[in-house]
Amino acid sequence: MASKFGLKSTFATFEEMLEKSQFDLIIVGTPPGSHFDIAKKAMEKGAHVFCEKPFMPSLDEADRIIQIAREKNLLLRVNNQYRFMSYYAETQRRIAAGEFGRVFYIQCWQQMFHPPSAETNWRSSLKDYVLYEFGTHALDLASFFFDSLPDTINVHIPRARKEFEADVLVHATLRFPEERLAAFSFNRISHATEKYLEIRLDCELASIRISLGGVARIAIEYSKHAGRPILKAGLLKGGQARVERGGTSKALVSSAKGEFATATAEHLKYFIAEMQKPVRSTEGAVHAREILNVVFSGYESARTGETVRFAREAL
Repeated sequence: MASKFGLKSTFATFEEMLEKSQFDLIIVGTPPGSHFDIAKKAMEKGAHVFCEKPFMPSLDEADRIIQIAREKNLLLRVNNQYRFMSYYAETQRRIAAGEFGRVFYIQCWQQMFHPPSAETNWRSSLKDYVLYEFGTHALDLASFFFDSLPDTINVHIPRARKEFEADVLVHATLRFPEERLAAFSFNRISHATEKYLEIRLDCELASIRISLGGVARIAIEYSKHAGRPILKAGLLKGGQARVERGGTSKALVSSAKGEFATATAEHLKYFIAEMQKPVRSTEGAVHAREILNVVFSGYESARTGETVRFAREAL
C-alpha cells in the first residue's frame, strides 16, 4: 500500500504511529469496535478526529468520546457522507429554498441479495447488521431532509430466512415532528433487481425520487419537432434526483460516476474549515450520537414489539 499510494510513512501499530508522528487530524477507518480507543488516544495527543461510521458500539462510548472532545476543544465528526453527494445536497438546497413546498413523507428502500455471509471483512460477523451498519446513512438523510430527528420509531425484523441470524430484512416507521412520517424497508435477501438506495420525498408541490447506485432509464416520448415518437435511454453509474409532478418526471441532478469518495472529500473540506475556528463545535458528533440512539432504539422496538419514543435532553 505504501508503494501503491506513495505513502512516506507506515507503521505496524496505531501506538507506534502516535509515538513517532506529529499530526493535526486523524481519520479513523477501522471497524467500529476499535473507534473509541483510537479516538481517545488520538485526542490525548491533541488531534482532531474524523471517524467513519458506525460511530461507536454503544451510546456510553459515544457520550464519553464527545465529552473528551469538549474538554480538549477538539473537533469530532462522523463520516455520514451521503448528504454531501450532489443529488442529496442539491435536493435539500432546493427544499430549503421552498421550491417544492414542505416535505411530509419519506420512503426509503434497499433491495439486494447480500447477507453477512457475502461480506469479506468485519461486517461478516455482525448480528446487528443492516440497521446498524447501513441504516445510519438512511436515518441521517431523513433527518437531513426533515431538518429534525424523529419523535418515535417502530421496527419489525422478522426471521424471514432461518439460516441468517442477522437483521437481513428490516421495516421501520418513524414519526417526525410536525406530522411528518418516514418509512424504511431494507431487504438484503431479495432476488429482485438490485436497488442500492432509493428515496422518494413527497412534498406539497412535487415528489422527488433519488436513486443511488446506478440508474438505467428507457422512455418513449412524442417529439413535436420530429413529429414522431422518439426513444430516450440513459445509464448512470452514480445516481440521480428526479422531480415528479403532474404525471411527468424530470431530472434534477445526475451523476455519471459514484460519489462515495468525492462526498467524503467534501466532508473533509468542511471538517478542516471547522478545525480553524477557535471553538470547535461538537454538534456533528452529537447528531451522530442521536442517529446511533435511533438505531439502538430500533433494535429495542423489534425485540419488544413496542414503539419507542424519544425524550431528548441537551447533550
